[in-house]
Amino acid sequence: MAWPRSAVLLLAASCAVLLAASCAVLLAAPAWPSHSRPAAVYGVGDQTGWAVPPGSAPVALNEWAARHRFLVGDVLDFKYAGDDSVLLVRLGDYERCSAASPLRRFADGGGVGGGTRFALARPGLFYFISGAPARCEAGQRMVVRVVDAHARPSLIRASPTPAPAPATGTQPSGDTPPSGHRRLSLAQKQLAAAAIGFGAGFILIFSIVWLCICCNNK
Repeated sequence: MAWPRSAVLLLAASCAVLLAASCAVLLAAPAWPSHSRPAAVYGVGDQTGWAVPPGSAPVALNEWAARHRFLVGDVLDFKYAGDDSVLLVRLGDYERCSAASPLRRFADGGGVGGGTRFALARPGLFYFISGAPARCEAGQRMVVRVVDAHARPSLIRASPTPAPAPATGTQPSGDTPPSGHRRLSLAQKQLAAAAIGFGAGFILIFSIVWLCICCNNK
């Protein structure tokens, strides 16, 4: 049973279109928008550094943090005097300026090149205070909000506003990476696009072949 020449040409054209579309999808996928960028290093407080803010600007460090969009992998560069320190604390200790039980303590200030570099390894809130409670109460404390570079914009807040106080015995929300919103990797997007293209092409070709067979049998 020979197929009509027009049906063969139509089938060949459909295969060519399917192949071209699939190649275009795979080639164009790497050019899809990406929000990732190289890790950045931020000098905390700019010229003031990690120190008690001027009396006219007691929240200067939090204002500095709110001006930046910190991504996972970025680094905070704390510059401070040799008699000071940086404490990573929980929300409750941040609010009370309590240095009794920090999550981490850094005291690398003083001398040439002295200071602490802290890598932001996860999304969420980070609470920092001075190791001297009096300095903390005078404004030497800071909340940093870190976001995932691939998070949807609707899930990202504009400023690092501290979360409500957690219940007794639990960790602050910033200490736990957010869940429930898994993102697709670039490879998964490419695979999904290719699968859709091949599936649609297969259906098209099957329909054309079936129509040709039906027409040839009449």
